Amino acid sequence: MLDVFLLTLNKVVTLLIYIAIGYYLRRKHLLPEQAGRMLSLLCVMLFSPAYSILNISKSMQPEVLLKNALLVGWGVLFIVVAIIIGRVLAKPLSRSPMENSSLTYAFTFPNYGYFGYPVIEGVFGQAGLGNFMIFAIPSSLMCYSYGYVLFRKEEGYSIKKLLKAPLVVSLIIGIVIGLSGIKLPGIITGVLDGAGKCMSPCSMLLAGFMLGKFPLKQLFSGVRPYLLTAIRMLGIPAALGIVMYLCGVRGDYLFWPLIFVSLPLGLNLVVYPESLGYEKEAADNAKLCFVSYVLALVILPCVFAFLQYICY
Repeated sequence: MLDVFLLTLNKVVTLLIYIAIGYYLRRKHLLPEQAGRMLSLLCVMLFSPAYSILNISKSMQPEVLLKNALLVGWGVLFIVVAIIIGRVLAKPLSRSPMENSSLTYAFTFPNYGYFGYPVIEGVFGQAGLGNFMIFAIPSSLMCYSYGYVLFRKEEGYSIKKLLKAPLVVSLIIGIVIGLSGIKLPGIITGVLDGAGKCMSPCSMLLAGFMLGKFPLKQLFSGVRPYLLTAIRMLGIPAALGIVMYLCGVRGDYLFWPLIFVSLPLGLNLVVYPESLGYEKEAADNAKLCFVSYVLALVILPCVFAFLQYICY
């Protein structure tokens, strides 16, 4: 329990330090107001596509999919259910079309990559991380396609528009590379890896920059961010866990879905709206993310320990 807490604490503090730097830069007017837009475009146009290509291509290798077909299939069923839950919950809680998109994303996709992977590897080892990543393959595919276009509803959908979106293009490239077995040159892999590693710090700086609109005391004020975060990190896992447990689901098939839905909110909630010019919504989402990482300090160690007890 202590090890889990310390690992979670280390990851959350790292995130909060980057967020604090972004917050300070805006409050002290050390960056221009358009810096948020530039950071978000870097994430959407370069860093996130690079991360997507590298990770999707590794996950979509035929031998990985065939060897773990049941877990991948379970991941497909799970993300379909998660999308339905997200859409159902977001509609009555939303006050605008963009907030509906934000809450749908928030209730469906957590920060399972930049935040979840290091914490899960530290707690459950490389084997545990491998199982989780395999289970999350379908979620990754939906995150980079459905998750992104959620924020572009007002533009309307068309195949032509989707194929111009960098995240969708990177998703297709990653799938082709993975399924075909193409070996990328070392220099290309190095560039993709370097750019992908920039995604997390850049998105956290952006979250802090967006929070810089608010005085410090306002970051902890208001009931709504805490209520929405509690629904996301406690309500959904509890309801889903009870239903699955009563249906006789045990082991990895219960453990990894509940770990997934218990993780804090993904920072794409800030990146995507800001890249499309929705600054107010990006700032509101940044506050949600901030609250979720603070609450993760208390919630995750307890959730990890409890799930190990009931699942195995």
